[in-house]
Amino acid sequence: MYPMKNYLAVLLLPIFLFAETVSYGEDPFVLGMSIDAYALGNIKALPMANPSPGSNVAFLGLRDLKMGFQHTEGFGGVYQTDVLSGNKDNWSFLLFRGGVSGIPDTRDALLDFGTDGIAGTNDTDGSEDNGRFDPGERLSINSITYFSTQQFLSELGYTHILNPRLALHGTARLLYHDLYSESGLGVGFHGGLLYAPIEKLRLGVEITDIFSTTIFWSSGLTEVYVPQLYVGVDYQLGFKKIPFALHPILQAEFSFSGDQAQLSNGNNGYSGGLEIVFQDQLFIQLGRNSLGQVQVGALIRTRFMDLQYGTGFSDLATIAGQTHRVGVGLKLGEFDLF
Repeated sequence: MYPMKNYLAVLLLPIFLFAETVSYGEDPFVLGMSIDAYALGNIKALPMANPSPGSNVAFLGLRDLKMGFQHTEGFGGVYQTDVLSGNKDNWSFLLFRGGVSGIPDTRDALLDFGTDGIAGTNDTDGSEDNGRFDPGERLSINSITYFSTQQFLSELGYTHILNPRLALHGTARLLYHDLYSESGLGVGFHGGLLYAPIEKLRLGVEITDIFSTTIFWSSGLTEVYVPQLYVGVDYQLGFKKIPFALHPILQAEFSFSGDQAQLSNGNNGYSGGLEIVFQDQLFIQLGRNSLGQVQVGALIRTRFMDLQYGTGFSDLATIAGQTHRVGVGLKLGEFDLF
């Protein structure tokens, strides 16, 4: 077997092969993350309850057929997302749709009558028919139209188990952005590994946008998402006479170029959280993401399904409204349908 450093070299090499890029292209898809990954601090380096956009989907051992659905009402319901995901054997898939609906377009609704508000008076101050919204002018309600913006994402992942403690994965993705007057189509790849050196301890590495993810816009602009590296570790800490376990998780994040490094006050950061597990049925999640925002969640696990809820507390949420996330995961293998 080849040393692990050889596998890491293969994964890390593409990071240094990109050109002019941006690194915040993944932001619309954060609310499509598995809810437990979101609640524990936007975890991407390690696999979670459901496949997440741009996250590690590797696994060790057998995996049953499962399908999940998540819905998010972001910032008071302004931005909404729906995610359908699933996994079977070595494969995983994800379909994401996010967008803002009912955006008013007032560009053709201005009654440009000038500051006196009366048409045909040729105002002496030059405000009539000047194309600007001046004091005394108003909009024609019947001339206001509405439009939507949407982002779509599909991902297909495959895991290759090298041995009982080490697995690699690769994910291919297709993106489509519809911004009303412009649209963009892109393709990209992610990759990572999962390593369990001892029982209950996991190490994960995920590289997003390997070779860079390129979006081709209808305007002729080519947009490139910069690769980012995530390294995570978690541990399951159980107790003999106490009916709950602790699951701490920590993730280091590295942005190699672009404006995201400036937005996060540097080119790296960290996130993490703590999951409190009661008899493997109730999971309480507390986390902090790399921007210092607190996020929480809960998961109820039954034989046939998982029920999840998550939310976050940020300055934007305080101004724009709270973000609520709900999800359900169906364990189709338990229904004996196939």
